[in-house]
Amino acid sequence: MRQFVRRLLIFSLFGVTATVSAAFFVFFYYGRGLPNYDHLKDYQPPLATRLYANNYQLIKEYALERRFFKPLDQIPQKLIQAFLAAEDRNFYYHFGLDFSGLLRAVLSNTLKGSWKNRPLGASTITQQVAKNFLVGNEASFKRKVKEAVMSIRIEFSLPKDRILELYLNQVYLGRGSYGVTAAAQAYFGKSLDDLSLEECAFLAALPKAPAIYDRDTEAKKAQGRRDWVLDRLNQEGFITPQACHLAQSLPVTVLKPGPLSFSADYFAEEVRRHLVGCLKQADLPSAGLSIFTTLDPDTQTIAHKSLQQGLVAYDSTKTTPEVSGAIVVMEAETGHVLALSGGFDFSQNQFNCATQAWRQSGSLFKPIVYLAALEQEGYTPETLINDSPIKISLGPGLGYYQPRNFTKKHYGLCPLRVGVEQSRNVMTIKLAQQIGMAPVQEMAARLGVISHLPNQLAMALGAGETTLLRLTTAYCTIVNGGKKIHPTFLHKVENHLGHTLHEPDPLPEEKLLSSDLAETMTDMLRNVVQRGTGRRLSCLAEQYGIDLGGKTGTTNDCYDAWFIGFIKRPNAPTLVVGIFVGFLKPRSLGAQATGARVALPIFESFVKSYFASRPTIA
Repeated sequence: MRQFVRRLLIFSLFGVTATVSAAFFVFFYYGRGLPNYDHLKDYQPPLATRLYANNYQLIKEYALERRFFKPLDQIPQKLIQAFLAAEDRNFYYHFGLDFSGLLRAVLSNTLKGSWKNRPLGASTITQQVAKNFLVGNEASFKRKVKEAVMSIRIEFSLPKDRILELYLNQVYLGRGSYGVTAAAQAYFGKSLDDLSLEECAFLAALPKAPAIYDRDTEAKKAQGRRDWVLDRLNQEGFITPQACHLAQSLPVTVLKPGPLSFSADYFAEEVRRHLVGCLKQADLPSAGLSIFTTLDPDTQTIAHKSLQQGLVAYDSTKTTPEVSGAIVVMEAETGHVLALSGGFDFSQNQFNCATQAWRQSGSLFKPIVYLAALEQEGYTPETLINDSPIKISLGPGLGYYQPRNFTKKHYGLCPLRVGVEQSRNVMTIKLAQQIGMAPVQEMAARLGVISHLPNQLAMALGAGETTLLRLTTAYCTIVNGGKKIHPTFLHKVENHLGHTLHEPDPLPEEKLLSSDLAETMTDMLRNVVQRGTGRRLSCLAEQYGIDLGGKTGTTNDCYDAWFIGFIKRPNAPTLVVGIFVGFLKPRSLGAQATGARVALPIFESFVKSYFASRPTIA
């Protein structure tokens, strides 16, 4: 008997020694060349950047992987418990490996011969962290051993909470979402704090097969897997049986993936270019920023549709039109850009006609000339200008400059205000000739339209090049009483921790025009709508109980068509809407394609749509 016991002990000791030796050999052999894991202590994954409208509605995401990092202490306990119950019940008790599950997986894969064809896994959360961050996803015995070795190393290096935090922010959960925060938004449109128990269980069910459980055809499987997670929560004592049954009685309801409800690609790209300039943030897809903008979704939708409809109406023979254009909607008092569309379709052409197209402004420039004159002593809206033929010598051997009105007619002595209302070319040239081009150049620079206007009389008719955004900003200054503003796209930019990285500095109060001068020109723009080139809009003012004004613009040979109008209404911000229509490669729009016929109808469409859902003011 003693001899048998002695042999048994010797055999057991030999077996233990052989097992330990084999384990050390495996640990050493497969541990060679494994990546360094020290960076996991302070690891910050690449995080998605999100662009928000002024009502916090999502405009756009920039992401390599759709992920938003949340510290563990900001993740709800019920969600943590759901993942622990579903993925690793012994997480806080093992040292990286679950030997009972591992033995079961080894036997199953060996008996079924499935090592080379998607072997059954028994991965702990730590093993999944090792796989996702360090050793990859190769389906092989060698990779599984390396994963196990790395898991043990991680367990001795990192606290359990840090491992769990890395897992919950890294795990892929379908719909392009990495981590629980992104998944909660993708499937339910919610923050983590707003998730219900059954929604937490659904997310915890996804790591096994996210692509399957998100399919409509697999609704029963998805509900079954979710209910299994709820059962596990009940078995682990995390929830009561009553809470489990109640949650299981509810259907699986997730958001249908689809495109954004409004198009703001031109606006988003302008913001991106601005951030690259002011924050040197060229790598938005991994920066993890929250960008809060001035864009208003309803206004953007109306503006973009109005522009598209106007461009199609101009070129009705084509469905993707050749002509392009832009629309900008700004708050006159603040400079906030509520809407911007720089073309018919961003997917077809990324050139932004609102900010990048430098074009002749035509008659839109005339108010600059009249402002320069009205600022001079002796000029009022009733000052008479002789609308008669004029012939200006260009110099020896250079011939003569003979400006004409669009109607090819002359009207004799007319009040200065008529020159704006009827967009008279000859009156404008004679006015610029009387006061000299220096005041016109100064006014153009002061309002930010053209910094260095050439000293030529033709510039008074808008021969100088500028952009729609610059012109719209100048008109904002006119209708807000003369206050200087800048076009503003951003409210603030925050990092992933909620710290503000950028916030536009408030502009110091500065008057570019006197209040009287600004109001005089605003009234003249109002008269353009009441009895001038924009009179087509006069009925809208009465219909919607609003104050309208604006200015049409057309360049030589109708290469470019413009309209900028303002909308004033009680107890609401004044809006200024700028519109441009023209070909990307400049050419004539047609003999009669004036601003009044091509651009103004887009403004009209915008006004009608904008007030369709708003109560009429009596």
